[in-house]
Amino acid sequence: MTNEDIKEEPIEQGEAVDFTQPNFSFSPNGRHTYRQEGYYLVCKSCELHHAIFIGSKKIMAGETPEGVPILIDRKS
Repeated sequence: MTNEDIKEEPIEQGEAVDFTQPNFSFSPNGRHTYRQEGYYLVCKSCELHHAIFIGSKKIMAGETPEGVPILIDRKS
């Protein structure tokens, strides 16, 4: 699904919206490709943007063969 596939429909004023029934579906990849951006690991392989906060005391040093990020302590 691309941005062109999403059709925005205006909501009439006072119309009730049911957020438990979204008009899209998201199926995550079996493997994520993370890159460190500041204090976050950002997934670059999914169409839905998501990230993991790792803070200021860790840095990403690589990935395992299964794609799990390897985090090490940041040297002071």
